[in-house]
Amino acid sequence: MAKEISSGEIAKLIHGECNDNSILVNKFASLSKADETSISFYLDSKYKEQLDLTKAATVILKAKDASLRDGPCIYVEDPYLAFAKVATLFQETKKVVAIDESLVSGKNLKLGKNATIKAHVSIGDNVTIGDNVFIDSNVMIGDNVRIGANVRIGSNVTIQNDVKIGSNCNFFSGCVIGCDGFGYARDKDGNWLKIPQTGSVTIGDNVDIGANTTIDRGALEDTVIEDGVKIDNQVQIGHNCVIGKNTIMAGCAGVAGSTIIGKNCMIGGGAMFKGHIIVADNTIISAGTGIGKTIQQPGERYTNVFPYNLKHKDWLKIAAKLKKWVKDDKTK
Repeated sequence: MAKEISSGEIAKLIHGECNDNSILVNKFASLSKADETSISFYLDSKYKEQLDLTKAATVILKAKDASLRDGPCIYVEDPYLAFAKVATLFQETKKVVAIDESLVSGKNLKLGKNATIKAHVSIGDNVTIGDNVFIDSNVMIGDNVRIGANVRIGSNVTIQNDVKIGSNCNFFSGCVIGCDGFGYARDKDGNWLKIPQTGSVTIGDNVDIGANTTIDRGALEDTVIEDGVKIDNQVQIGHNCVIGKNTIMAGCAGVAGSTIIGKNCMIGGGAMFKGHIIVADNTIISAGTGIGKTIQQPGERYTNVFPYNLKHKDWLKIAAKLKKWVKDDKTK
């Protein structure tokens, strides 16, 4: 039987105000799919019709929207944040603590308590893994890696040598942490000579790394992902980058080497960053936007989209005209 939780308990958890503490629910559902045992949430007026028709036992919504529903409600300041907290209550928590016999590990493995390691995992020499770590199938962990407590590593993840990972992190399937950065020098004959990548990657606490995302190791110093960073699927982080605390990046963003992105930034999907630049704290970058120079002023939002297939000289002409237009407009 699914776990039942009272509306009163939920209200206490999310610091909300409840008009009926006795409602029992056992799952979270959208307004349109909810039934008499569900809790749901309402945030936007475009879902008003769904709110009117929902069968949900109780609904989380803002106090200013109280008049929109006659039935049981929980009033909060931010229904979407409340949804994030409450939805976790109904997740399956089954966990089988076991180490599959197919594990291949090197010397000096230090494994914490309650570790789960699934089939066909390979772990190198001198690796330290904290308590309550879950490692899914076909994971490769290199030498001299340190992993904190309560980390979950999805299937087919690769963690290369010397990577350092904090606690409470999630690595989703197929991500690659600590592969060589893209560094080459050209000789007099026009040939590309690979530059050794001798740094590694340092990842803080409470970090999520999405499926098939790649974080390159540093050329000299480490690439750094600070505490609380959330990175979506198929993102590329180049060598020697620093991603500041609590920054969030949507899918397919790309960050070239030695770029520093500040704290609390929001990066839209497909955004691109030139290497060797700095992005100030609290910056918002819209989806598909290219950032080609340092952003010094914190708290600004940047958006740009140029036509496809422009020759470089034509692009420069358009950029110059736009720059002049913006400058002239500011002087008006």
